Amino acid sequence: MKKIVLLISFVLLAVAADFDWVTYNKALAMAKKLNKPIMIMISQKGCPTCEYMDDVAFENDELVDFVEYNFIPVKIDLSEAKKLGFKAYGTPTFYFLRPNGKPFEPPLVGGATAKVFLDKLKEIKADYGH
Repeated sequence: MKKIVLLISFVLLAVAADFDWVTYNKALAMAKKLNKPIMIMISQKGCPTCEYMDDVAFENDELVDFVEYNFIPVKIDLSEAKKLGFKAYGTPTFYFLRPNGKPFEPPLVGGATAKVFLDKLKEIKADYGH
């Protein structure tokens, strides 16, 4: 019985939702080509809220589908973010950029449940005007 439970758990993890994270430079090129905004998540190792977002919120299929359809998701480490000129007000910090790389919303700081984060992303997408 334990083997069956482990096998089912493994299969569920293998098909669990998650973003197709891309690098920052690739996202800029894709955004221009697709005329799509970029969502950047600044995180750092050992951040419990970042882990919650990765392990719980970002496993929600509806949230993942919304992000994949409406944004180009980028995840960068705090040290890389600083090198790129982004300020983290805590981790995670989320920036939303136009295809030209300019922010169009103030950054979001902290984590949220999948539903709350999805609702906020819908507001951000509506503000973006596409």
